[in-house]
Amino acid sequence: MVLYSGNDRSEMVAVLETSFVTSIRGADESSTYAFAVGDLLHDEKRDLILHQQAIQQGLDQDGTGSVAVGTLFAKRYSVWVMAVISACSLYDTLLNIEDDVVRFELNGTGGMRYETRLERSLDNGSGLGIGANVAPTSEVLAQRRTEISMLRDSLQLHLGRIFQSVAAATGANLRVMNALVAHNVQQLLTRLIEDQAIWKTDKRLQLIKDDVQVWLEESTNNSFFTRFQRFEHPEWQGPPLLIRRYCCLAYQVGSGSSAHGYCNTCPKLDSESRQRMLLR
Repeated sequence: MVLYSGNDRSEMVAVLETSFVTSIRGADESSTYAFAVGDLLHDEKRDLILHQQAIQQGLDQDGTGSVAVGTLFAKRYSVWVMAVISACSLYDTLLNIEDDVVRFELNGTGGMRYETRLERSLDNGSGLGIGANVAPTSEVLAQRRTEISMLRDSLQLHLGRIFQSVAAATGANLRVMNALVAHNVQQLLTRLIEDQAIWKTDKRLQLIKDDVQVWLEESTNNSFFTRFQRFEHPEWQGPPLLIRRYCCLAYQVGSGSSAHGYCNTCPKLDSESRQRMLLR
């Protein structure tokens, strides 16, 4: 991830593109990306997209191969979700998440690149635009929590519609899809808190911590809240690593020298295998 260094729009655009393959287009700019997210809600367009992803991943669209297409879609789509959260917590900016505004294209290996527009600043004339050396007041934090809670709920509705459609086409399990997103979201939030090179100022750290309480509010209605085990090994000195609850089935992608293998956060790995993989 490109490290945070201030509330600067040009920097935010660069960070989102570099770290989360998410581009920002101007209000008057037309998109060159092939698909709108809303296309995934229409059977014919959805099936075309998923078929192309299956081909790019070398997956058979029958049986477990079809399920892998669905679970990998959720895992890849979580990158877009992380872009939304990062814009909010690092740059106090809301991205547009409407189905007909968010667009994407396939990258040739089954992954996706995303594009949207800026919605608005969290300030919005309300005093949320906090100066670099000014600690947020309780009133500012309360209003910010309300804003982020609304964004979280809207994002969950967005994911619910998309994932239900993809699950219907692939046989993927919705619980697994949501857990894959929750894992990447929590891994991101953990890094935002624990890496001082990202937050840099105590004020920004306070905002991030306060945001995390909203994103991970313990509730049966919050799909981002799921408990994950942290990787522990006597020789592991790296950053915190959360273990997924479910395998994303990426190991089914490719074969021979191009085989994907297990991810380093896969629950199928034992502690020693995970440590060896991380050290490589």
